[in-house]
Amino acid sequence: QKMTALALSASLRPSAAAKTSRRRRVLDDDARAFKAPKADDDAHNDRRQQIVGWAASALLLSAPHAAHAETMKDMYIAAGRYAFLEKEFNDLRYAGVKDVVPGLASGVPGDETSVDAVKVTYDAEKISHEKLMQTYWKHVDPTRGDGQFKENGAKYRAAIWVDGPAERKEVETNLSRLQNSEIFGKGKALVTPVLDAPPKSFDPYPEDQWKALTNNPKAYEKDKAERQKAFDKLWGFVQYCANRLCGYVRFAPNCTGDCLETFPELRERNFGQPELIGDIKITGGSGR
Repeated sequence: QKMTALALSASLRPSAAAKTSRRRRVLDDDARAFKAPKADDDAHNDRRQQIVGWAASALLLSAPHAAHAETMKDMYIAAGRYAFLEKEFNDLRYAGVKDVVPGLASGVPGDETSVDAVKVTYDAEKISHEKLMQTYWKHVDPTRGDGQFKENGAKYRAAIWVDGPAERKEVETNLSRLQNSEIFGKGKALVTPVLDAPPKSFDPYPEDQWKALTNNPKAYEKDKAERQKAFDKLWGFVQYCANRLCGYVRFAPNCTGDCLETFPELRERNFGQPELIGDIKITGGSGR
């Protein structure tokens, strides 16, 4: 009986292997319990960093960037009724123009009458002053000092205001090139004044008068037709035959010589097209 009791007691005691296994389970449970807070801390830190990142991004988007603000510039130009330049430069918003404000500018020599003008605000990192002036040259008649096209009177005189020596050099150089090329007429002098910016005064028109060509097109029909006629003649295209071969197209055919220094892209556009000299037959075009 004594032996039987001892055997039973031994069978009830856990073996060494069982004790080791149980200790392992306890240690594993303790380790997991110890590591769980660290995982929670990591998740919390990740979430906090994400929120901080969102906040930083929001600040960058909401606050104007100082470097970008420094690239915003203004230019003032006049060339007849303001509605026409206003539309042309509004059409360049995709290229870097930010705002176009029409108004009356004073300080043009020869007459105290203020002139119709526009103030163009643009991002100089996206579009240059010289590129903007290419649009101006195509929509001005610089041979007139008393108006523009069929728009007569001192109020419709042309003028260019430049900001600093670099802009003055650029404008005066291109004005000289266009004069030498005679694109605006053989023997005609270009008389548009180049003045220091800003104008002596600039008084914006009321906002309900902005975008006049879009909002009130009938009021400008006759002047628009006259301007389009002049544009097509100088800056449009011609279709022609050269040496009995037809199908050629040439853009701004009167822009030759020094004019191509002001509009260098025309060289590429007309590449491979014969000059309009010799055996030429005009068959069509925008100005015909």
